[in-house]
Amino acid sequence: MIDLGPMAWMVHVAAAFAIAFFAQSVFSPKGRDARVVIRALIPVVLLTVLGAGWLPHPVAGMLIGYLGSRAFGRWESARGGLLAALVGAAVLIGLGASWLMFPLFFMTLGWLASGGPARGRRRERAAREDRPAELPTQAGGTPVPAPATPAVGEGPLAPYLADARLPAQARAQLVALNLRTREALTLLRDQGLEGTEGFFVARAIREEYAPEAVQAYLKLPRSLAETGVIQDGKTGAALLTEQLELLLDGVQDIIAGSLQSGGQALLTHGRFLRDRFAKAEQELRVPVILPVADKVK
Repeated sequence: MIDLGPMAWMVHVAAAFAIAFFAQSVFSPKGRDARVVIRALIPVVLLTVLGAGWLPHPVAGMLIGYLGSRAFGRWESARGGLLAALVGAAVLIGLGASWLMFPLFFMTLGWLASGGPARGRRRERAAREDRPAELPTQAGGTPVPAPATPAVGEGPLAPYLADARLPAQARAQLVALNLRTREALTLLRDQGLEGTEGFFVARAIREEYAPEAVQAYLKLPRSLAETGVIQDGKTGAALLTEQLELLLDGVQDIIAGSLQSGGQALLTHGRFLRDRFAKAEQELRVPVILPVADKVK
């Protein structure tokens, strides 16, 4: 057994704390900042020089995870942290983690193959295309108001419709839920069915069930929300879209029930009109008198 002196034990214990500090720093929301990454790497370098020669290897593994989570997402917001991480990777290679070159090489190839720098430009272009057009102006320069149509971004789901933390599919489902729940509530209210179960369920989907599902997803770690398996091989993003799809099906059933209810009322009214005016037509019919030829004298 190797007998380590007190100083060596202190270095190795401090190295364990340095690993925890590095992970907490780079995987936090502030990990996009280059200064945070550099500050997390400083104790790793110092302790390695002091004798913890094993330390660069676990830190290099976490650095790969950091680069993968940041570079393949919205990398523009983490540009500084990514550059600092690449510098840190070169330092770790120099400290003994030479194997780090190979995963970095293949990760770079994958990043370039997936679009690389052009991905950010495509997102910006898509955002500009999705931006609503400016209102036309009258002769005096006053904007002409748009037709009175229900706005998509209204209601309790509005804060989540453009939340970049949510998957694109989930945001599309929330837009549909926002429109369909409002449609269902309006239909039931117009039919005088505000006290029915369907009305309460539609309102609960709009105000409670859908927002709670989104809030539960947003509590997941950002770096693992779309990749970490939670249950039955499904990630947090997959579970969220599955739950929102169930809510969409429920709202669609409520709208279909409202259609049936309104359709029955329309059919009943049609039968009443036929009975009422068919009888009136018989009563109001005027007999036609044909002219009789003059008698021959």
